[in-house]
Amino acid sequence: MARSKRRLRAIEVIFLGAATAMLVFLLLPAIDAVRRPHRNVHCLNNLKQLGLAAQNFHSQRGRLPGYVRWYGDWRPGPLSPSADPLDVELSSTRAHQKVGTWVVAMLPYLDQQPLYDRWSINKFPIAFAAQGPLTEGRAGIGFNQSIAASIDVLQCPEAAGRTAIPGVNNYACNAGMHAPMMSPHFERSMSAANGVFNNQFPGRDPNGDTVPLGPEIRFDDIADGLSNTLLFTENLQAMPWHRAGFIDAEDLVLREGQEHVSYEPTCRYTQGVVWHRESDDPSSGLPAINPIHRINSTIAGRPIEALEMTKANAHDLARPSSLHPGGVNIALADGSLRFLSETVDYRVYQSLLAPDDARSDAPLDGFELPSWDDPNTRRPR
Repeated sequence: MARSKRRLRAIEVIFLGAATAMLVFLLLPAIDAVRRPHRNVHCLNNLKQLGLAAQNFHSQRGRLPGYVRWYGDWRPGPLSPSADPLDVELSSTRAHQKVGTWVVAMLPYLDQQPLYDRWSINKFPIAFAAQGPLTEGRAGIGFNQSIAASIDVLQCPEAAGRTAIPGVNNYACNAGMHAPMMSPHFERSMSAANGVFNNQFPGRDPNGDTVPLGPEIRFDDIADGLSNTLLFTENLQAMPWHRAGFIDAEDLVLREGQEHVSYEPTCRYTQGVVWHRESDDPSSGLPAINPIHRINSTIAGRPIEALEMTKANAHDLARPSSLHPGGVNIALADGSLRFLSETVDYRVYQSLLAPDDARSDAPLDGFELPSWDDPNTRRPR
């Protein structure tokens, strides 16, 4: 009898455990549905902070940042009398250039002044430190982890599963019109009519020539209006904020006689989004719109969260993407926030990135940006 009772109790425990597991399984979608709006609010707040930082940067500097910039050099030993011997062992740290993204420029306006100092003050190296851990993998090989801190404002909680690397980043700037670095259209692609953030690093191209610099962009250059021009958005495939393109620390080493290291062509895409000169209008004479260039695009059979940016596909994946249902959040130049549908007309996307539709190279003849009350767009709740 006692054995039968024990067997009965064991069956009851197993049944209770199974019932509890089933209940939890059934409740998970409901719990996630409750939490999702809170994650969206957090994401919107991040974009709001980025927009305010850009406005404050502009107020102090009279221009907007570039998507890449030179922040100084590190030259160890007697070449750098101001070097801090407590920070690194000088004998084992190699001379290198500090090339960083738009995020670096905005660090002081994101309450990250000490981190900005490590990038901008010559006594601090950004790579090869003898003391402290170095980055690896997608964060680049050989950067000091002290200059690649994870910053909350750069992380969308909806993409929380993609955060286990130094410098994690889920946001991108408006890097304008796509044009390969060696293309004759590269300099034109950075005009004030085609985009907002452009190249501000005089690096070398494969021929040893200096890569063209883009003009300094001011809010006054945005002819279409600040409320119609995108500054920042989300990209699940964006690379760590400290890595300006697919570079490693070795790529920043200054050789004898060099003034600047090479320009890495992917630096426009790793923390930026671009528009492509494509159209679904056969009379335009342009290539048809590649589906991978659309919002929340992915490769057939692969979940968007599993897609990774590489050196080969960076120019294709430099488009808005998120895990928010149906689209992405964006910050406009006037500081306002919007939700942009993944089904929006590609011309809307081109127009939002081009600050001056009439003078841009976007195929927008006769096109007018629809109202934000249009069904394909909506103001965040």
